[in-house]
Amino acid sequence: MKIGILDDSYILRTALKNTLSSGGWDVVFDAGASVDLFKFLEKDKLDVLLLDVFFPDENGLDTLSKIKTLDKKINVIVITGMNQRAITQEAQRLGADDILYKPFSTKELFAALEKIKAKLF
Repeated sequence: MKIGILDDSYILRTALKNTLSSGGWDVVFDAGASVDLFKFLEKDKLDVLLLDVFFPDENGLDTLSKIKTLDKKINVIVITGMNQRAITQEAQRLGADDILYKPFSTKELFAALEKIKAKLF
């Protein structure tokens, strides 16, 4: 399963990559801005994207909408520090496959990925 990470925090991206890699998951993409994601998707595919909601210059929910318009097969796990009903509802409406609230555990992350893996394979 090809996994991507889109989060403006380099520290969080690195921690997620290391955690996922040590757990046997295949991280093929990570970036801090959606422009890099869409460039990547022009030439390659993802099975799962871990997507932050809040960026300094863009909105992760807008990115989610564009991703689902571009390729409905990409599973998106929204990651956010804001456990607000409006964000959760909008993410679900836009097609998020799961939502993880920061700080989340490795167990929660792996469980979300296993749920998607079971759906795909």
